[in-house]
Amino acid sequence: MSPADSTTAPRRHVAIIGGGIIGASTLYYLSHASSSSDAAGPLRATLIEEAPAVAPGASGKSGGFLALDWHGAATSSLAALSFDLHRQLAQEHGGEARWGYRLVDTLSLSFDNGGKARRNNSKAHVPKDLDWLDTEHVTSSSSMGGGGTTAQVTPEPLVRHLVECATQKSGFDTRLATRAERVLLSDAGRVEGLVVKGADGKEETLSDVTDVVVAAGPWTGSLLKSLLPKSASPLLSFISSARHIGGSRAHSVVIRSSKPTSATCLFTEMRYGKKAGAPEVYCREDGTVYACGGSDNVPLPARAADVAYDAKLTAAIVEQCAALSPSHLDTIAAAASAPATLEREQACYLPVQSGYGSGAPTIAGDRERGLYVGAGHSCWGITLGPGTGFVLAELIQGKKPSADLSSLG
Repeated sequence: MSPADSTTAPRRHVAIIGGGIIGASTLYYLSHASSSSDAAGPLRATLIEEAPAVAPGASGKSGGFLALDWHGAATSSLAALSFDLHRQLAQEHGGEARWGYRLVDTLSLSFDNGGKARRNNSKAHVPKDLDWLDTEHVTSSSSMGGGGTTAQVTPEPLVRHLVECATQKSGFDTRLATRAERVLLSDAGRVEGLVVKGADGKEETLSDVTDVVVAAGPWTGSLLKSLLPKSASPLLSFISSARHIGGSRAHSVVIRSSKPTSATCLFTEMRYGKKAGAPEVYCREDGTVYACGGSDNVPLPARAADVAYDAKLTAAIVEQCAALSPSHLDTIAAAASAPATLEREQACYLPVQSGYGSGAPTIAGDRERGLYVGAGHSCWGITLGPGTGFVLAELIQGKKPSADLSSLG
């Protein structure tokens, strides 16, 4: 391209709606693509998030478990790409220190302290580094992953870092505390602007926006209905599909142990006393343990700031952790003797397809019209996040995606 051509080429402006792992990854990979020699023309991008900070939803409250080969045919190639991108990001940016990236062993574990556990043989089922558990009541355990096939991150600092890296480059920025209101379309259905509303309630038209990516997690469905006129959705099948994305509430707690645990993620089935539960327990590098469970059907609120948790459901997770590991995870004991403290009780909404399609995420776009969607990843948003952002950046540039998206849009 000659200097004259470069000055006349239209500068595309991509608006990315949603400040979670998908939006942050899309911004990050676009910022890297824009400076490469094969980028398709001049490019800038703006991340738009209604909350005052990025990662206000599931990307700030999820466990960050990563799996390479736990995925169905629809997402298996995307998972392989994304798992490797997690590794690359950690190597390039010091992810072990910045967001707790590490490989982990993953086990399925059955537990019963109701008096009928096989006390004599139970320890034979438990790896030695799980001596922080009440192994006397572990009735069975088996490997679900390890040797480089499962890993973990702490998602919120990862999302923040991706955004910080991207916005260091000219032409890449964020608009926080800003709500996307309407996509402006030409008569041919091409994006020709975006109307946003700031914290002051005033609307602003971003008339230079040429492309819109909707990556708003569980709010994607309702947002698409308000962003686009009804006449626009029949034009694109993936928009129609994504309008069915909603949310399923899940609860979690973060416990800080005064004693070391292990680089392990546990998927449990347990009976404790007369109760039962199936918490997932992820030990983190920073000395905390993340445990989740307790889903329910409380409707998705209008904003991430309005998400609340049910204290009875988080209390059940706390009780389950204390039963699994009285020596390390009991926050219920008297303050002077408790080996752990409860740092967070919380809930978030997993983005899921509601009664429509295969249940797989929607990752698709139409470059001619300038519309793209990346949402509906359910519990796999963190695993698939970097890969989703990477392929969305490729679609925006008109490149062939590096993963098979044929069943995802």
